[in-house]
Amino acid sequence: MKKVKDKPHYGYYALPIMTGLSALIILAGILVFLFAMQIIGIIILAFGVYLVASYGISIHFMRQDRAEDVSEILKLAGNENVLDVGCGLGKLTNGIAKQLNDGKVIGIDIWDKMEIPGNSAEKAYENAAIEGVRDKVEFSFGNVLDIPFPDTSFDLVASSSVLNNLNSIDEKLNALEEIYRVTKPGGRFLLVEPLRNLRGFFTFTPFAFWMLLKKDDWIRLLQQSNFEVHDYLYRYGVGWFVVERSISAKSV
Repeated sequence: MKKVKDKPHYGYYALPIMTGLSALIILAGILVFLFAMQIIGIIILAFGVYLVASYGISIHFMRQDRAEDVSEILKLAGNENVLDVGCGLGKLTNGIAKQLNDGKVIGIDIWDKMEIPGNSAEKAYENAAIEGVRDKVEFSFGNVLDIPFPDTSFDLVASSSVLNNLNSIDEKLNALEEIYRVTKPGGRFLLVEPLRNLRGFFTFTPFAFWMLLKKDDWIRLLQQSNFEVHDYLYRYGVGWFVVERSISAKSV
């Protein structure tokens, strides 16, 4: 008989990539130390150790054995129709679902297994069952740049650590335009993204850190996309932005 898990697991972002990269850098440092210049080898080794340490710290703060607690930033009526864009294994999806009564959360993702090992709708459903919200969630394939739902479909749209991974500002704006399109007038968008600041330098790897935007950068992009910023929460190097699509706003 298959053992039923008692805790969910929401995956470690880029684990194969970071493991391989760190191992290569540490190996290179050892080889340079032994066969070339010791000082350079020590510097390379130190950088490899820093990569491992910063990634480990980021994993610690992620708390990937529990759904995201949204109660501090979101006050929900309980009957909302919600979309989680780039849901992964359901950490934010299930956290929102726990705040609902007869509402529902749809999570969409491209299910990239290099980004999150084991990333799949099946695993997301498994986590939802463990969290006790299986009846309130639905998972399917979907891309933030081409969201497969009609205009003004959702009371709330959420996205966690997704837009930051897009390659350019133009792509980020395109994604925000799609999110705006499917949000109802008067509806809200919850954006959760790691920020480029001093804490972020020590809790994210250098490669991730230089890809991050600052708080003001995200606010500017949100306002440029016609969202009105209402609430903001900062914790553990991550910014939580709650913005609204104006009731009087025109369709894009």
